[in-house]
Amino acid sequence: MRKPGQVRRSWAALATCALVTLGALTQSAGNASAQPSESSTTPTGQAVSFRELGRPVDLRIPVDSTATNVTVPVPDGLTAGQLTGTVVTPTDYREGWIEVQSEGRLVQRIDIPGGTAERGVPLTIPLGGLRVVDRSVTLQLVSHYLPLDDRCYDRSPFAAMTLRDTSVSYSGTERQPVTPAEFLPPMLRKATIHLTDSASTVQQNAALALSTALTNHYGSQPTRMELAELQSPALPDASPAPFERNIVIGGPGAEITLESGPSGAAVLLIPGDGPALTSQMDLLITNLAGYSSASASVLPPERTVPEIAQDALSLYQLGMGSLTAAGTNRIELPVAIDQTQLGRPISSLSAHLRGTYVPLPAARSGVLTVGMNGMPLTSAPLDSSGTFDVVATVPRHLLSRYMTLTVAIEVTGEFQCGAIDESSLTIDPLSTITSQLASPPLPGGFASLPQSLLPTVDVGLSKGDFADLVRADKLLVQMQRSSYLPLQPRIQPFDSAVTGPLPAVLVAADGYVPESVDEPLDSADSPVLALRGVSSSSSFGNVQVVEQPRRTVVLASSTGDPADLDGLLDWLTADAGRLPSLTGDVLIGPRGQEPFTIGVKVAEVTAEAVNASDNGLSGVALATVAAVTAAVAAAAVGVTLWLRRRRS
Repeated sequence: MRKPGQVRRSWAALATCALVTLGALTQSAGNASAQPSESSTTPTGQAVSFRELGRPVDLRIPVDSTATNVTVPVPDGLTAGQLTGTVVTPTDYREGWIEVQSEGRLVQRIDIPGGTAERGVPLTIPLGGLRVVDRSVTLQLVSHYLPLDDRCYDRSPFAAMTLRDTSVSYSGTERQPVTPAEFLPPMLRKATIHLTDSASTVQQNAALALSTALTNHYGSQPTRMELAELQSPALPDASPAPFERNIVIGGPGAEITLESGPSGAAVLLIPGDGPALTSQMDLLITNLAGYSSASASVLPPERTVPEIAQDALSLYQLGMGSLTAAGTNRIELPVAIDQTQLGRPISSLSAHLRGTYVPLPAARSGVLTVGMNGMPLTSAPLDSSGTFDVVATVPRHLLSRYMTLTVAIEVTGEFQCGAIDESSLTIDPLSTITSQLASPPLPGGFASLPQSLLPTVDVGLSKGDFADLVRADKLLVQMQRSSYLPLQPRIQPFDSAVTGPLPAVLVAADGYVPESVDEPLDSADSPVLALRGVSSSSSFGNVQVVEQPRRTVVLASSTGDPADLDGLLDWLTADAGRLPSLTGDVLIGPRGQEPFTIGVKVAEVTAEAVNASDNGLSGVALATVAAVTAAVAAAAVGVTLWLRRRRS
């Protein structure tokens, strides 16, 4: 399968049509439980961890700062009983406390005695009686410390309290939805998508589109996506467990409906075939929020449909809004940047940051700094204007999939105890992040995923059967979990996906890969593989990142037995953190052994990306970008007009 010769790569643009997002939300309010219903219910009475709820496993509560919001979902029919966890504290304090508020009302004060840093402090917050708005209860947590000896000093260096091992207990029975607008719960553990004709390319496309869209909608929740074949026209007869849903794609009908299955559980039907099914799915995906009955505990993604990547984006466009922090001697504001927010792999990055701070008294002076990974990028002295306007350029060697700019104020001079010397730092949401496209990606290999596949990715299945579809879905769902922007997968004939111009995911479970795909594995050093127990006679599954001219290809294959690839994909999907942590460009899963990664062509790809970015865009590349962008804009206008006609 090795192909001789050096492949020449050049710049290209990634583009697809942008759709409009619909919003039809139904608001509700009441006590900390949902109204009962005569429809079928699923009994429950359990504690649900923050991880399942999509909340931070370690929730930081900064000292003497703005409140930390915690939104607790309350599914229909259930009552939220209490929130429990353990508070981990720093050591340099005499005593502390946490104030718990809801809707501006003090709910509880939790004392944190000194000397508890090693063992932590158990925390229990009662939720009963709190008002439920949009299927959720919102708490505000504020922490405070007193110093060891009552001395007066700057408290800003204090480490934040951290809430860990947190869970929410519920009682009651989960009420099954009775209308399509209630179908999606605020917490979804598993969605099973049933295909009435798994050989239909249209249904395959619809299944991949819905699976990735639901993953994008539920964000950090570890929602399991499963595809299933419906062997008969009847509805699925299995009764879903709590916080699970069944969806059927295809079949007769003209509109999306909610039906009751043999077990009494609700099933969402998305009927049609051909263009009719495609239209139904497009409308559903652009309006997923309308099927979750305005749940404030599920934060809908800022972008639900693909968009053309831009060179300059404001913090507001990146979903950050206004960033503010307060303190005395040092104030820090992290600005997290994810290449999937930018919608593409990048070869350069700069930040034009504007904002304000509280002017310092005459006895004090200070400086504003911007850095990354401990490396200073720029600085500016503080003055009486109370405003700043700086540009920070990130060196190429610091570019990665996830980056954090640290904007800080350092204040020196006389500090008067009891005086109001606290300052603040605010970054204007109209501050901009500017980047340039990298082709090939920088960094390359697994670190280029999923940003190098955005927004539209072709999917090629060598056999075209349901088993291949499931394999592709597992890969796409894992990549969508790591992406801020939505992926738009589309099934293509295998040969077309192999040779096409767009990024691609190729599934060749039987090991047959066309010669035109220059697999990194073919160039891997045998001694390196031998050290990991892999030889020419070994059986294994593999996932490779292949760089081709103007596009990235993700190849899932094996040495001949599809079961080896299935085992590797099961390992990859068992933990949502595995794909983002992969390095190199080849993942190998030997039969009966732990998978591992190697880097074969990553250094070569990185060097090529650096050279390409130094040379800039060629005239041909610029013309290509302009032509593709114009075509996409025309397509977007057509889709928008079509949607408007459908809604009128």
